[in-house]
Amino acid sequence: MYEYKLTPIDVVFLNLSSPLVLSIVIVVSLVIGYFIQKAESRKVKVLLTIILVFVIISIPLLTTAKLFLGWDWYGYEYDGKLHVKAWPVDEFVDLRNAEIILTNSSEWRPKIRTFGEGTTYLGMGYYKLENGVKAVVFRHKNSDSFVVINASGKYYVIIHPGVEKLYKIMRVKK
Repeated sequence: MYEYKLTPIDVVFLNLSSPLVLSIVIVVSLVIGYFIQKAESRKVKVLLTIILVFVIISIPLLTTAKLFLGWDWYGYEYDGKLHVKAWPVDEFVDLRNAEIILTNSSEWRPKIRTFGEGTTYLGMGYYKLENGVKAVVFRHKNSDSFVVINASGKYYVIIHPGVEKLYKIMRVKK
């Protein structure tokens, strides 16, 4: 069996280390901190402090909420069948008549996330690709090459460093 899996804890750390998420939390915290300093009423200061604490802990709490959805891993397993788990997708891909390509063409890169998750280092779910095709995407970090699977008209795109090994294994067992 060949697999590439991320645990929910990995996903939490990837989300928390996202420059965009960190920037938003820092800017909002600084703005609220400024208003705490300027507030004259003790009640207003306490209320703003509660809001500040909520902002700081809300991102990790929302991200860790996925831990309670029953997902124990994200990514894929391949053992003759490809099992893709790219939240909210959890599917077995029928590879019997599938077209599998290894490409570096920008037309097959994810462009717009329609439902799922997307940060600097992680993207999963439903995406629209540069060429307009709708696909299920699992992306961890980036890679020059990536696998595109057309299984009976449903597209899957898998991107991560070392994805070439998955392509070679699937081509041999097909």
